[in-house]
Amino acid sequence: MASEREKAADEVFCRSCGEAIKREAEICPSCGVRNKDRRRSASSVAAGTTSHDPSEYETTVSGTWWYGVVGGVAAWVLVFVLSGGSSGTVETFAGLLALLAWVGLPVSTYFDIQYVRANGEWDPDTVVWVVLSAIWIVNIIAGAVFLYRRHEVLGEP
Repeated sequence: MASEREKAADEVFCRSCGEAIKREAEICPSCGVRNKDRRRSASSVAAGTTSHDPSEYETTVSGTWWYGVVGGVAAWVLVFVLSGGSSGTVETFAGLLALLAWVGLPVSTYFDIQYVRANGEWDPDTVVWVVLSAIWIVNIIAGAVFLYRRHEVLGEP
């Protein structure tokens, strides 16, 4: 099993070699790669706007949670298509599918946000996206927008 990397509270992982380095370090002492642009950081702090730095986040969440987001959105679309059926069995199936999607979509969104935050330049607001993914009808649009924005940042799916 691979050894777990550890860092102190005042450290981040190097973007190039993955070694733990001091947060203030501009250049990694192990590989020599520049890890942050001090001029941009200082000016953004002075202006009151700080950019998202994915190296400040660490996660063990896999990058496959977007499948759950896609599945949740697809399940909601299917629920609305099936809810027009007149058969009791179809309505029962649609109800069970709605229950599964109502729980699955927000959970998948929550975990995928952690992955996106740690691996991309986007810092999505967890509460906003999870709440939007739990509201019926709105969740279809929110899920599609989330996946589009995720694609812009990470280049996948």
